[in-house]
Amino acid sequence: MSIVLALSIPGSELSFGSILETVPEVHLQFDRVVPVGTSSFSYVWVNTPKRATFEDAMQRHSITESFQFLQREDDELLYRVDWQPETDPFLRCLGVVNAAVLQARGAANRWYFQLRFDTQDDVSRFQRRCSERDIPIAIEQVLSGSAGEHTGPLLTPTQRQTVALALEWGYFDVPRRTTVVELAKELDVSDQAVSARLRRATKRLSQQALSDAADRNTSQSQINRS
Repeated sequence: MSIVLALSIPGSELSFGSILETVPEVHLQFDRVVPVGTSSFSYVWVNTPKRATFEDAMQRHSITESFQFLQREDDELLYRVDWQPETDPFLRCLGVVNAAVLQARGAANRWYFQLRFDTQDDVSRFQRRCSERDIPIAIEQVLSGSAGEHTGPLLTPTQRQTVALALEWGYFDVPRRTTVVELAKELDVSDQAVSARLRRATKRLSQQALSDAADRNTSQSQINRS
């Protein structure tokens, strides 16, 4: 059974942290999975009032091989980034044990991760590697099984805000008590933006619900066979 660790680490210990020192107002949240071990694409939501300064820092930093701006949702920007994990000691520690990063978010001063390991031996190897490199990780929670894969927030802050308002105003009721246009007016965005947020949020939450149901069915089958 896999093991999920929730931990935090000072931003100064990460290459991401040195990027963000140039734009202290920025906050990052990776979208579901951050690949490690090889250079591959990942998606990251960026909340910053200084887009040009942030992109300049990304361009100059050695951990970033390439990046591409994809879309904007109010104050949040979505990028696709090709990282070079071998330039970062913490990511190298993850790559040694092929740990999967389920969630990564933070700013220059502190970062929070949820990591999935295949075995307890992998956890021990990871902790030993961090200790050898004087990386001060703080383990905050230990979870077992696939349920930990969904412990992090699935929605961006703007998506959560939109869904919360839609629930409060009865958008999901039958019959509906409000419209996309009314929600958009309250949020001071276009009705297209509200529709897009609700679609993406519904997709993510539906995927989680189906996955959780499958996990429960698998667990019940194992109990019945025992």
